[in-house]
Amino acid sequence: MAPLALRTARFVARGLLPGLLLAGLMAACEDSLEDLLEDGGGTPEQTAVSGATVQQNAPVPSGPHLYCITNIGHTLVAFSLTQDAVLPETRRFLELDPVGPWFVAGNGYYISRVDGSGAGANALIEFDPRTLLPLRRIDFPANSNPTTLLPLPGGTIAYVALRGSTFDNFASTGVAVVDLATMAQTAYLDFLQPANFVAGQALASPEAFLWHAGCAPGVPCAYLVVNNWRNVVRPGWLLVLEPAGGQAPAIRDAIALGLNPQGEPLLDAQGELWVVNNGGFADFAGAPGTIQVLDTALFGDGISGNETVAVLPIGGDPTGISAFSAAEGWINTYPASVIHRADLAANALYPAPEPTLPRLSGPLISTPQGVFGGMGAFSAARLGSIDPATGALLADHHLQSGNGPVSCRAFTNP
Repeated sequence: MAPLALRTARFVARGLLPGLLLAGLMAACEDSLEDLLEDGGGTPEQTAVSGATVQQNAPVPSGPHLYCITNIGHTLVAFSLTQDAVLPETRRFLELDPVGPWFVAGNGYYISRVDGSGAGANALIEFDPRTLLPLRRIDFPANSNPTTLLPLPGGTIAYVALRGSTFDNFASTGVAVVDLATMAQTAYLDFLQPANFVAGQALASPEAFLWHAGCAPGVPCAYLVVNNWRNVVRPGWLLVLEPAGGQAPAIRDAIALGLNPQGEPLLDAQGELWVVNNGGFADFAGAPGTIQVLDTALFGDGISGNETVAVLPIGGDPTGISAFSAAEGWINTYPASVIHRADLAANALYPAPEPTLPRLSGPLISTPQGVFGGMGAFSAARLGSIDPATGALLADHHLQSGNGPVSCRAFTNP
């Protein structure tokens, strides 16, 4: 096993949560450092592995639900929005290191990434939203570490970000274009090709997508946050991708971000984009975190470096941002899971985290039935129900699905 100091330093460089390091060190000293680092937020150890056991989960009933995935517990479970209750009988084990889900044209999808042991399917898996049974899949190269999906509106084309990993020396890092109708890859934007270098550098570790229908007059785009981890923390980039159907998207613009950008950015009502730069986790000798506000109207104007309108220093190791309302954003932190509030109109942060708000470790999910957020970080996974008027925690639902992090999306079963 590598010396503790070396393992800690490398873990910080990867930008993973410090609690994951501690869990990994206690669970399996024989794990290599790379086993812990390359995952991008996955599992510290293999737990609750289902093996070849035949699963007998109940079908998800008709109506609106949240479909929630627990990453370490690798379990999918439905939460009834009409009953305001977890449906534990629907629980189904997934392939290792799952993230998602997403829903397109009546089908569900999730991704099995590369976990801290090097295991994981490296696949996009389609499932039936009623039975949760797998239907079809597309497999990516070994250790390519697919991390997130962006279904393009109005068709069957989707983008899958391949993060690469230390297990394949980041040989696969880019954007796979997939036709969900055939579950086949149709094109690939390879970050390792010189034609796609940014500032003369091959990018690595794409982190999160966001679709912007009004990116430019008559030309929508996909934003892609590139964490840019490759064995060390590096400044990240925001890529503005111009869709091209089933072909590889073009990189219309590349905007410099801070160190270790994390999570999906937030597009506010003013057309400004809020990005969380974690800094490498200040509690483990990383740089302080910042929130970077970008003016999307200046993207693609041919002028470099004019897009940033504010850089807001923030403590507590920020890990993501989501909208609580049109005027207010909530910023997650780790390990404290306290919420910082952002004034989206004023491009400012409130002076201190709000102690009366729930301790959330995942983004907010807004539905017609209410607002919800993942809780529990890497411990027992829970789902919080939040008052949309005050932000107070209304209910704390134990998902009974192993450990988090928790990611959910809403879908109505016919």
